Amino acid sequence: MTKTRPYNEFLAEIALAIEAGNKTDELVWKAVLQSNYEVTEEQLDKELRRIKKSQAKTITERLTLFDDEVDNFFKDDCQIKPRDRIVHLRDKAAELGLNLRDSEIRAKIWEGRKRTKGLVEMLSPDMEIEAPQEVWLVEDLIMKSDTNLLVASPKVGKTSLVIDLIGRWSRGVHDSYLGQKFIGKCPPVVIIGTDMPRSRWMPLLARFGLAQPIGKDKWKLLDPIIGLFTQNESVHLDDSGLDRIAELVSKNEGCLLLVDSYAKVVAPLGIKEADASFAGPIGDLQECVAAYGVTLIVIHHSGKQSLDSGAVMASRGTTALPAAVSQIINLKWFKRHEDRQDKRVLLETEGRGESLEVMILQDKHGFEKEGDVAEVLLQEKERKRIADLPDTQAETLDEVKNRFPLDTTSGDIKKALKVGDRNALRFLRALERKGLLVSETKSTEKGRSVVFKISPTSVLSDGMSKVTEVTEVPNTSDTLVTKDTPTHETHLPKDRDSGITDTTQLSLTG
Repeated sequence: MTKTRPYNEFLAEIALAIEAGNKTDELVWKAVLQSNYEVTEEQLDKELRRIKKSQAKTITERLTLFDDEVDNFFKDDCQIKPRDRIVHLRDKAAELGLNLRDSEIRAKIWEGRKRTKGLVEMLSPDMEIEAPQEVWLVEDLIMKSDTNLLVASPKVGKTSLVIDLIGRWSRGVHDSYLGQKFIGKCPPVVIIGTDMPRSRWMPLLARFGLAQPIGKDKWKLLDPIIGLFTQNESVHLDDSGLDRIAELVSKNEGCLLLVDSYAKVVAPLGIKEADASFAGPIGDLQECVAAYGVTLIVIHHSGKQSLDSGAVMASRGTTALPAAVSQIINLKWFKRHEDRQDKRVLLETEGRGESLEVMILQDKHGFEKEGDVAEVLLQEKERKRIADLPDTQAETLDEVKNRFPLDTTSGDIKKALKVGDRNALRFLRALERKGLLVSETKSTEKGRSVVFKISPTSVLSDGMSKVTEVTEVPNTSDTLVTKDTPTHETHLPKDRDSGITDTTQLSLTG
């Protein structure tokens, strides 16, 4: 018969039956135990006498003895290895007649670790309570002493983004990242980088000034990196790994702990991403580091997501994972699915702070802010509008742009496109209504004239710097020459010719 339960659990069930005076259950459990394990009646009686002796104590007394055993783990002279703690405590629980599940034993270990920090003191009315208002390491981006989940599409550069941030911050030459202010000094950094081997981690860290080569295939970590685990020396969120992490952060309070990636550090636990229990290990990690003011950044892969899907829904697998954290940072391609050459990335956050929506772009030096998302989307909308222009309007727009820094009149369009007066003005007014051009009326020696130029809010205005000096001015009789030509009168869009002359007036634009 398959051994379905540990030996000590069978003993505990028999002991409970004896304690309750239930002879039937006692006999049944004895029979089941003996069918699963080779044990004599004499051995069984000896074990039961030992349990009965322990049961002479109250449940409170037995739990206290168990906690004392747990506390021994955190003494300097403890010889029991972290990976053996659960096994050791199972045996101790059976000895004391305590029927504890592994999850309950693990919770006892967390409690024991907290006790080593001292008793948590309750806040009371007679106390002066210190409560710093600052909750950010990086304003509206990375929450301090809390858990930040970074979710990203494949190959977006999620790891590079965090390493770039740490590198710039630690060098002290930047006061912000992607427009978000650094708060205070960069803390010590521990990296649980089980997702990549050393051969990938070291060049990446060196790229951002966090490591340096010291010989052929030799590297040295630089400040503020105080610890690095890689695929070659992996750490996972099992009992042994959590104890190792707890030991590290207890000696470096207030540090930043980067976990890359969550799926890799929980893989040995055999938990499926779709299960609610997938979020369990991050809860264990949070409990493990909570007493030490650690800032957690946990990297996780995103599922299939659209441009308008939120940060919370971007996380792959169960929604229990984003629900377990305070701040979610989501990275996704902006237009990569439409244009493989478009390398822009949308960064958005959801959490306790003000939500961010920023367009960023990565180059060899790291990430830079391209602009606010709303602004970029408006620009994209305008580019589409320009692409959909009728041929005559597109040609008119090109002519106006090509004439920069000179203004354009309907007479210029009439001549360039070989069309009539009214059509030339109609094309210009149509572009003005679409927000691509602006017009103004100027007075000249020949009367009043309407001139057109590219709208300063249009994407077409990019690169059109202000011209303040001209060395050659053709036909000075028809040209207004100033350092900065003033705007005389701005016109609202019109569909009909207002009777203003089509005399070409060339001027410098501001």
